[in-house]
Amino acid sequence: MSTKDFAAPAAERENEEVPASRPSLFSQPKGLLTLSATEMWERFSFYGLQVILAYYLYYSLSEGGLGIATPVALGIAGAYGGVVYISQMLGGWLADRLLAPRTLVLVGGILIMLGHIALAVLPGIAGLMAGLLLIVLGTGGLKVNTTSMVGELYSREDSRRDVGYSIYYTGISIGAFLGPLLTGFLQPEFGFHVAFSAAAVGMGLGLVQYVFGMKRLPAVTRTVPNPLPRQMRARAALIAVVGAAALVTGTVTGFINFENIDTLVTVIVLVAALAYFAVLLSSRKVDRAERLMVHTYIPVFLSSLLFWTLLFQLFTTLALYMDTRVNLTIGDLTLPPALIITLEGLFATLIAPVFAAIWAKMGTAQPESGKKVVAGIACMSLTLLSFAFMGQTTGPVNSVLVVLIAMVLFGVAEIVVVPTALSLTARLAPRAASAQMTSLYFLTMAGGSTLSGFIAQAYSPENEGFFFSVVGLGSLAAAVGLYLVYRALNRKVPAL
Repeated sequence: MSTKDFAAPAAERENEEVPASRPSLFSQPKGLLTLSATEMWERFSFYGLQVILAYYLYYSLSEGGLGIATPVALGIAGAYGGVVYISQMLGGWLADRLLAPRTLVLVGGILIMLGHIALAVLPGIAGLMAGLLLIVLGTGGLKVNTTSMVGELYSREDSRRDVGYSIYYTGISIGAFLGPLLTGFLQPEFGFHVAFSAAAVGMGLGLVQYVFGMKRLPAVTRTVPNPLPRQMRARAALIAVVGAAALVTGTVTGFINFENIDTLVTVIVLVAALAYFAVLLSSRKVDRAERLMVHTYIPVFLSSLLFWTLLFQLFTTLALYMDTRVNLTIGDLTLPPALIITLEGLFATLIAPVFAAIWAKMGTAQPESGKKVVAGIACMSLTLLSFAFMGQTTGPVNSVLVVLIAMVLFGVAEIVVVPTALSLTARLAPRAASAQMTSLYFLTMAGGSTLSGFIAQAYSPENEGFFFSVVGLGSLAAAVGLYLVYRALNRKVPAL
């Protein structure tokens, strides 16, 4: 490991060559391809696991699962996603203070691969806990810093940024489709553990291409922007040991258990979000203009939280819905329930390049960022509201076609909202805390995943119409409120 992976003086960083500035696909920096491919394989493995995780938890032992009660299993599935994204806070802090982003991504990828291997070879609850812990730690190191490094490929004034993030998100969408597609077919035929092995192979492929493509990344990714003073490293290590000990003690004593994990994660997300905003707004390294940008980011944060709460219903409420309420037989073919959820990723993959081309062609005439975000949330809200009408039947939904249309609309909403929110996060980030600002964005995914598990526990076929009506109408009302906020802020902050 080069010494440049640790702190380097600012003057040295400014004078280093930035190899990623040379253009490649769509006149984008070459490093974009490396980062997009890394995220593609990471999402391949992540969603390959997540799409079958709820089934693994609540399927009976005879079906290869763990036999956990269905409401508890859905809460665990949501909380797991929440913890994964909470770990982005640690990854962002490490990249800002201790270890270079480029190196941290490599370490994170290795841990993720080991986590999937543990799930594949270790049986029962022990294998589940070991595997998920490794994946949580690895994703914390990889995901936030991969996204942050995409931002380093562009100057703040670079008009290619939105198109670049759309291309980057296309890679994410491809992985999010192919991973669940493979594991969704492997699990019914060969069992859960073979499916987990496929996720491990995917992350391994991502590591190989990343190692070969690291040289394309900007020189700044080899340095630590705000290095932790040497005298403070012992204190940081002590905090880490105390935190780990508290986690182990809470688990052993039963204070932390499957029944309350979603509540604990929700509290952590709330406290962490407030702490992040407080730190960013009080930091002496954040100037007055940057504080205005952080204030402006609050509605973006809330919008993203709402969006991910709705989208992650795919892995909680809708996972159960597809398994129990949809007729998945077409002729002589019976589709795995995970496949329907996977198709959302396919539709998003197909739609992403279309929107990237549309935004590129429109240039400065494209809709304001806030309007894009609100439109995507409204689309998602109306889609979920439509499930209230499908829920009027007492048996399985007769045709899978209506559900497929809903997945198309989910894909449209995802591609409209996520690249825009990522771009806004990069544009509004203080210069001295870009990775931490990205961590704040991923905290919305943590909250969204956990809240999706909370909401899912209120779902049952008996209250289906009421459930989807409340979720759909409530989120639509929130979208209208956010639109009014964006409209007011846009007069002061052109970035919105």
